Amino acid sequence: MGNFQKHLEANLVAEWKEMYCNYKQLKRDVEDLKNCDLSESLPHVQPQAIETPSGSPYANFRKHVESPLWALSSRGRKVQRLDDFMTVHRSGHRQEEGGLPNSDEEEYYHTELLGPSSLGTDAKVFFRDLDSQLNKVNTFYKQKEKEYLLQARELQSQMETLLELQIKGQKSLESALKSAKPIKDLEGSLDKRNDNLEAGSKSKVANAKKMLKLAFAEVYRSLCLLKNFRSLNMMAFEKILKKYDKETGQNASKIYLQAVETSHLATSEKVLKLMDRIEFLVTEYFCKGHRKRAMKDLRPRARNSPAKTHFLLGLLTGSSSYLLIAFVFLLVSPKDYKFPERTAFMRSTFPVFSTLALFVLHTHMYSLNIYLWRRVRVNYSFIFEFASGTELRLQDLLIISTGLTAILIGGMVLHITTFETPHFPKEIFPLIVLVVIVGLTILPFNILYKKARFAFLRSLRNILFSPFYKVVLADFFMADQLTSQVVALSNLAYVSCYFFGGYFKTRDNSSCTTTHASLVFRYVLSMLPFWCRVMQCLRRYLDEHDYEHLVNAGKYFTTMVALAIRLTYITESTGALLALSIFSSVLATSYQLYWDIVWDWGLLQKNSRNAWLRDRLILKHKSTYFISMIVNLILRLLWAFSLIHLNKQAINHDVLDFLLASIEVVRRGLWNFYRMENEHLNNVGKFRATRTVPLPFKDLDDM
Repeated sequence: MGNFQKHLEANLVAEWKEMYCNYKQLKRDVEDLKNCDLSESLPHVQPQAIETPSGSPYANFRKHVESPLWALSSRGRKVQRLDDFMTVHRSGHRQEEGGLPNSDEEEYYHTELLGPSSLGTDAKVFFRDLDSQLNKVNTFYKQKEKEYLLQARELQSQMETLLELQIKGQKSLESALKSAKPIKDLEGSLDKRNDNLEAGSKSKVANAKKMLKLAFAEVYRSLCLLKNFRSLNMMAFEKILKKYDKETGQNASKIYLQAVETSHLATSEKVLKLMDRIEFLVTEYFCKGHRKRAMKDLRPRARNSPAKTHFLLGLLTGSSSYLLIAFVFLLVSPKDYKFPERTAFMRSTFPVFSTLALFVLHTHMYSLNIYLWRRVRVNYSFIFEFASGTELRLQDLLIISTGLTAILIGGMVLHITTFETPHFPKEIFPLIVLVVIVGLTILPFNILYKKARFAFLRSLRNILFSPFYKVVLADFFMADQLTSQVVALSNLAYVSCYFFGGYFKTRDNSSCTTTHASLVFRYVLSMLPFWCRVMQCLRRYLDEHDYEHLVNAGKYFTTMVALAIRLTYITESTGALLALSIFSSVLATSYQLYWDIVWDWGLLQKNSRNAWLRDRLILKHKSTYFISMIVNLILRLLWAFSLIHLNKQAINHDVLDFLLASIEVVRRGLWNFYRMENEHLNNVGKFRATRTVPLPFKDLDDM
């Protein structure tokens, strides 16, 4: 039984978890029966009327079935098999279904025990819970079934519109050819009310077909999830009843399973028939009769991790670890390298390597996020709405992060070992590392995760031109990651000046840190992510008219102001700027902390059933959330160290900035986990497990 509980947890739809049969609770009810005294009889209890619910299908089902019909009498008679005295009744009423034809009667089951019985309160609790679970599962299944049937009807209307347009376009083309006149514009022959498709345009028709194919695939995926929901729940009822019979010696499974097997959950064939229809349609129309290709589109299989993937991951992990140890040894060794040479390294090329190191660290943190989300079954792939082929598996991310680490540290080792080599351009190694990493990212060939790389580049494009692109979660999530890379982006100004200005030939780093142009460029790059987030929030407000987005834009704007003042103070250390920097930073940090914890994480809710957290939690230990809030507070306040001018011999400012930036990247990884957890739980609350794909044709009723 324990194996089935694990099987259920591993295969259920996370967003629907609360609507599955609560097998664990039913199992506890059966365990309680072991200690009940079967030799004592129960007093006579008159039957009670059951209240049939008429409210929302997602209401608290247990509340309506806590008083099933129990009639326990004939105390002195000999105890017989339970199936001789047990019936499962179905009561219901017809409910309006928004005009849907053939709406079925709502089913609510309750167990009635008639005649003698020696089962105590624990048995009543078991059957009460069993009825509650059957009613909950059955009703949820019917509602989801009707929801997906409506989606299928809408797709059918869309499909008919597409076919009509194609037929009209073909007739117009044939007519134009017969009259031997040039084809000017077919738009007049078609319905002009369609805003998404210009008549006669093959590219528009192809785009509409592509959109409809994706929509059919998403509905098919929804139906597969619902089919899995049914099979798992049927298995749960069967196994728990068999366990009940085994523990009590009764034969309840025989009669109760008859009720389960005649319920809508078990008897409805609508899902299977609709799946067959979609398979046929996609095969014949979208895939030209190639069923194998159609099924590949409808049921994309998860890629396996071949042995070469594990070998490559192990090789890169070992190589990067070995190179890191070698670099640390070379850097701290005083006998081979002179202190002035190490100082030159720190001043000239450390900003280059540290910038790349911060981005590589971010890939490691994202890999850790993926691992944790998978452990707690956060459906991040659905939340980010990854297109086919653009999602990277955990193994892929680890290969990328360890590979970049090996390239970066390898360049650092080569750079430091050439300090004493005369007439050798030592700065060529950081330049090579930079070019290799950027080149691998923009490589146009279909190798090294091209779809994922180009999806990343498109997201960066959408962020940079955020007011002109509709903002999706993946884009503003990426922009939030960039706000934690202020130091790296600031260093990019120095890197660009140092290499493209030719100063690396003479190690003249001062020209890239003190000139007016370099300072302006540093300001622009440092504040660019926050500006993009402001633009994204404003665009979302225009699209959704939600005042919350304006408040969020204010958070990023105050951060921009605080950052500008802080950068100015670092270059012009005056008392007035120090006071202004502290005030603006405290204000921005307070704003950020409130938004982090209350809005992005959904915590600190006063009326929550989990004190000062939220109603739904994924992690078992509540203390983890409070610890994370405190850690987030501490890490948010580390900006104060950037205002302290330490003795240069005690610690280099570049090193201090790098350490603080690394901690901020780690804090962002912590934020990522709880941000996605909250988003996932919002989907759970609305039972959203599949995407809503945009359709090509609008206002079909008017057409």
